[in-house]
Amino acid sequence: MERSKTALRQRVGVPEELIDVLLWHINTQMTTPEQKASELLFPAEDGRLLNEHVLRKPFERVSEAIGLQMRFTPRGMRRTFNDLARVANVAKLVTMSISGHLTDRMPEHYSTVWAAGEQREGIGRMLRLVKGGADTGASTPSGAPTGAPDLPSGAPKEGSGS
Repeated sequence: MERSKTALRQRVGVPEELIDVLLWHINTQMTTPEQKASELLFPAEDGRLLNEHVLRKPFERVSEAIGLQMRFTPRGMRRTFNDLARVANVAKLVTMSISGHLTDRMPEHYSTVWAAGEQREGIGRMLRLVKGGADTGASTPSGAPTGAPDLPSGAPKEGSGS
């Protein structure tokens, strides 16, 4: 492309499986001469950028077909990408390099924390740490092994009623 939204050229390394899918797309789905001549991977029939609304109807049809009760849009895919990368423990720097985000603020802006999974598991890990339960692989700020950490000075002690 001539330039991206951030005006920076970027390269994204992809696995061979994705290359196969993209080659299939190029060879079978780009049918007009304008599409074939375009630098875009998903051009409109005239070879130019697709209108952002082009995916709305397919998303609505799929959502209806699977009984999805909430509205899901192409913009939601940005959030889904960031959420899946975070849950898959992809390094933030790698996620940012793929998405083209230049600041820490953008991946956070396009992320949602899953209450049923991430929040519940995070609270569970904290409870196990405080109860001195199974090693979570974390350490206390002092670097001591996991277990019930010392409470900060001034913190209410067990049975103090606070």
